Amino acid sequence: MFNQENRYITCGIDENLPIELQQYLWMCIDLQTAYNEEIVDYLQVFTFEKVGTDILAITQSQEKPNQKTIHYTNYKPEYDKILAEKIFVIDDGDHSTMLFAYEY
Repeated sequence: MFNQENRYITCGIDENLPIELQQYLWMCIDLQTAYNEEIVDYLQVFTFEKVGTDILAITQSQEKPNQKTIHYTNYKPEYDKILAEKIFVIDDGDHSTMLFAYEY
């Protein structure tokens, strides 16, 4: 699941999510699957929150099994436009796709 060779992004992600955040979200999934791939759900959900003036909190969640992890990274002004967004990463067995919730 979430094979590194078959990963795709939508036009919305390509145009609106900075590449460093795209890579960071894939890394979060990679860390989770490296720990125990059997407990990783096919749907990973990411939300964002600004903490103070220089920290971005990224919440990664899934339903089965119910799990939530919060990751922290440096905040940059260009992240303002994604603070209210939700991002899905869906694995269908053949490939993984990153998309904004409104693109689903």
